[in-house]
Amino acid sequence: MKNHKNIVLAIVVLCLSFCLKAQDVDSLRVKILQCFNESRFVEVIDYTKQALQLYEQADDKYNVAGCYNTIAGAYMRLGQYDEAIRNYDICTGIMDEIGGERAAVNKRYIMNNIASIYFDMEEYDQSEEMYLKCIELLGDTGTDTIANRDLATYYQNLSGVKLMKGEIADAVSFAEQALALSQRYNDWQEKIINRRIALAKAYHEAGRHDESDAELEAALTIARREKEIYFETPIFMLYGQFAYENGDYNTAEQHYLTALRIAKENHFNQFYLECLQGAYLATKTSHPERAIGYFEESVKMRDSIYNEDQQALIRDYQVKYQMSEKEHELELQQEKARQSSRLLSLSLLAVVLLLILVVVLVWNAIQRKKRNEKLARLNHTKDQLFTVVSHDIKTPVLAQEKSIDIICEHINDIPLNYLKDYLFALKSSTKELKAKIINVISWVKGVIGDTVNQTEPFNLSRMADKVIHSQAFEIGQKSLIVTNAIPEEWMGNDDIQIVEMVLQNLLSNAVKYSFANGEIRLEAEEGGERYLLKVIDHGQGIEKERLGKLLKRMTSSTEGVDGESGTGIGLFVSRQILERNGGIIEIESEEGVGTTVTMSIRKGEQ
Repeated sequence: MKNHKNIVLAIVVLCLSFCLKAQDVDSLRVKILQCFNESRFVEVIDYTKQALQLYEQADDKYNVAGCYNTIAGAYMRLGQYDEAIRNYDICTGIMDEIGGERAAVNKRYIMNNIASIYFDMEEYDQSEEMYLKCIELLGDTGTDTIANRDLATYYQNLSGVKLMKGEIADAVSFAEQALALSQRYNDWQEKIINRRIALAKAYHEAGRHDESDAELEAALTIARREKEIYFETPIFMLYGQFAYENGDYNTAEQHYLTALRIAKENHFNQFYLECLQGAYLATKTSHPERAIGYFEESVKMRDSIYNEDQQALIRDYQVKYQMSEKEHELELQQEKARQSSRLLSLSLLAVVLLLILVVVLVWNAIQRKKRNEKLARLNHTKDQLFTVVSHDIKTPVLAQEKSIDIICEHINDIPLNYLKDYLFALKSSTKELKAKIINVISWVKGVIGDTVNQTEPFNLSRMADKVIHSQAFEIGQKSLIVTNAIPEEWMGNDDIQIVEMVLQNLLSNAVKYSFANGEIRLEAEEGGERYLLKVIDHGQGIEKERLGKLLKRMTSSTEGVDGESGTGIGLFVSRQILERNGGIIEIESEEGVGTTVTMSIRKGEQ
């Protein structure tokens, strides 16, 4: 599935190359292509919509379809998949109206793009259905070289879908057919390398490790022969991944070191970061000192990559701020002139307005007092919110933006399987950022007081299982044992969204500050009309000085045992929303021994 993004750009260029002929649309064509190459996709959409209006006026259906295709491609790059699919569907409908071989080929390419979107959205059944439609539209390829190369691409894409669905035998079959077609019809060498890599993955998942290694070796031989250095790094990374999954950590480390050397020599920065992560995982158990070195190097590399762009972004904000200030000053001057004119014309009505003004002033005085009280609270909330946003939310947003920029800039060079890894990494980062934002929003709503608690009965033990399952990845990363000792028959009757969110925070903190291979325990006991739910860990504990501050005010985030980040407001938010809900939260901790956090939940009927 490596080339689906390239196909988008190719179709965009193809459609625009023979569609924009009039002088006005000719100018738009240049702007669209320039913005597409510079990844300015919002402007691509704007300019293409302008061209679309001109073609609709001329009743030029083929170029109208080309505009919808271009808009869909831009939305696809922006990650707005629903809009992308909607515009692709419009384009497909127009192609059906036009008919003919040329329209059929374009329709097939559009369906391939839609299938790729469904794959990225993890809707694998729909993705598979679209790829099968592509094959159906392709029909009997016969000896048509180009058509058979396209068929090889669809088979490889289907292999990727089957792997994600766990249908390993089908994944192997499609990957084998894809390679056979590419070899038979003299496909590009880089595509043959991709086919062999895809087949190696399928063989590995099928447990056919010798054949998997053979395919990787063949891919590496071709890459070296054709001087395709870009492919050598991901091939050695796969060697490392497979060795790691087979438990051969020393061999995994050696492969990642080879990949590191190639990536460093050729300035493949994103690969270099991934190799450092792989080497870290391979050594963190057997050689922790080396693992620390790899981790520190990855941190330095990230800082080096992102720092320049962050500085540029700051400068850009400064320029925009200065321009905004000047525009504001001009508006003030214009407003003063308008006010002077209005005062002159309204002078005759001054006596009547004076009486009205007295009434308005009295009313305003009453309202101002109420507003000032609320404003003082909101200003305090704002200051705290800015602290969180600037420290804990801005940084991952900038990092995600940079990662997306890297993907967009190198989209034509990145193998599909590694593009997928980048996107999954972004997805994981986005989920983490989403959790932070939800915390902030929940806290702000709690302070402002515009939320209404909705109580409902729920099983306390099953709710805890759900929270534990949601953090299974983080728990597995540290090899923790999390025990749910809450009686299975106990029922709560509370706002389950609040309870889940608070418990998520408490368990996340316990995981963050627990040592590898440690234990976390969830318990509950009777507490009058409430249950007292406890999250107990045996991690690094909390300093006495910091323990006294945690529940009283928002504090800055501290790193976990393995350098994990946090929102820095979890316990503060939890206390506020629990107290507003009539509950409590308490912390007992001893540095170096562990922490017990207790929250109260309303009882339900048993």
